[in-house]
This record gives sequence, C-alpha cells and structure tokens, in this order.
Amino acid sequence: MTKYKCVKTKGLEVAMSDKQVTLRSFETEDIKELHRWSNDPVSMLMVGRAPLTYEQVAKQVEKKRQNGDLLLAVENEESKLIGWVFLQNIEHEHGRASIGILLAPEARGQGYGKHAMERMINIGFNQLRLNKIYLTTRGINEHAITLYTKIGFIVEGQLRKHAYIDGNYCDTYFMGILASEWKQKYSKRNF
Repeated sequence: MTKYKCVKTKGLEVAMSDKQVTLRSFETEDIKELHRWSNDPVSMLMVGRAPLTYEQVAKQVEKKRQNGDLLLAVENEESKLIGWVFLQNIEHEHGRASIGILLAPEARGQGYGKHAMERMINIGFNQLRLNKIYLTTRGINEHAITLYTKIGFIVEGQLRKHAYIDGNYCDTYFMGILASEWKQKYSKRNF
C-alpha cells in the first residue's frame, strides 16, 4: 500500500510518495542526520570543504528557511530518514530555482536519489510553475552527472579547472532542465 504525506510550505501542499521514497517537511530534529551525512568523507570530497559542526549545519538550514527555500526530507519505504532534497534560490519572477540533494551514505546507489529528485522537480514545474531548474556539480562526481543526465538535465556550461579538490583541479558543470523538456519526457508519469 502506498502511503502519502502532505507537506505544507508557504501555502504549497504536496503529497509525494511512491514505492521507494516519501518526501516530507524537513524538521529541526532531522538536522542531526544531515550533520552526519554532510561530514561523510565522500560528501566533503564532492563539495570540496572541511567538516562542519552541528551548529554550522543548523545555521545553514535556518538560512535556507529564511530565504524561502523548499526543504524536504527523503524517507525510504520503511519511513527511515535517508536524505534531503531542496529547491533554493527560487526566483518566481524569472521562473527558476536551483536543486540540491544529499543522501545518507548507506542509501546511495539504490535509486532513492533519482526518485527524490524527480518528485522535487515535479513540484518545481507543476506546483511552483517554474520554467527552469538548474544545478552545479563537480566533474569528479561522475555518478551524479550520470544521474542528472538520466533525469533529463543538460550540461549548459563548464568552468574548467574551477575547483581545487583533494590535491587536483577539477571542472565545475552547470546543468539545467526546462519545464517543456520535463513535460515531454515525463508526460506519462504519475507523480
């Protein structure tokens, strides 16, 4: 049986679930797990930064909330918190926002990220009426680039040797997907 959870954020009501993931409102008590995921060595390598304290992570979450970002927790089929996905830099006048995701190390590579991102993108295009959703990623994050491409993102730009990570310079990619591209690819999907 599929369960649905409603998420209310600034008048937006979302019921998003499938056999794999449920998206729900990201709560203060979820910060503890976000802190753990953020300090995972692979996560730190992909963003090229040092470990964060719990207080730094909590401040980042609060800043996102104050900025009006849409923050949703990702739960698996056992209702276990396994990640978060968010739309940030939401600019309604330009019809765009940036998307981000972070999964628990033990949840990676199992399809949860794809399902969570597809649902969040669907919210962005069909409920927030955005025209474009974009992201940035490091060239060393080949798994993420493959995932984003499967979802329908297109590389729109590349900054060569833009970040110094783990003793090497790596490229940064800008990727985006338009509402028209999303609707063409996912018109038969029921979210």
